Amino acid sequence: MGQYGQHWQTLWERQWGDSAVRISPASWSAPDLHDWVGAVQEAYDEASRRDSRIVLVAHILGCWAAPTTRTGSTAVNSWTH
Repeated sequence: MGQYGQHWQTLWERQWGDSAVRISPASWSAPDLHDWVGAVQEAYDEASRRDSRIVLVAHILGCWAAPTTRTGSTAVNSWTH
């Protein structure tokens, strides 16, 4: 995982620059799926305003929230073991 500045999500966000959009759910401490679905949707909407090519990268509860996002396309799930 690493410290905040070295976390894989932060490193990817820096590498991708303005193309990256990180979710901001209100329920970080006590995760709520509905809240996370809304946060993923907001991030998707923001990303789609920036570029028509969108890739959702999900981790932990985001894996449950991402497939319910209204993207207008077929969702593809990729599981890593």
